[in-house]
Amino acid sequence: MAQIIKSKPTIAQLRERDAELVTGKFTFLEVPGGILSFDYRKYKGDSLITYHLLDGQIRTIPRGVAKHLASSGSYPIHEYQTDETGRPVVRVGRMKKRYNFESLEFFGDDDIKSNELYTVERV
Repeated sequence: MAQIIKSKPTIAQLRERDAELVTGKFTFLEVPGGILSFDYRKYKGDSLITYHLLDGQIRTIPRGVAKHLASSGSYPIHEYQTDETGRPVVRVGRMKKRYNFESLEFFGDDDIKSNELYTVERV
């Protein structure tokens, strides 16, 4: 029986994958109607690129930037609770998202988050 050995992707392969363009909608939850500006560079030797994203805007950006937006931009909300001895303790209750980037390319039924779906028909 042949054994299949998976190798880790190289930096060049990861860089190429992160450079692929994806289209999605940026939502600035913290400042509706605002603009989020940030600098981005993931790999050593890459140029520093400044992005300016407007709330509600549909943009085509590199996959690495989209992943960065999807995985960052939240902060912890701390809560006080009591432990088993009755003393107050602080813990992270939940994470608050500041912004979101939703891909418009790979939508399935599970990806649609809104309960309000509308059908556009031509009469």
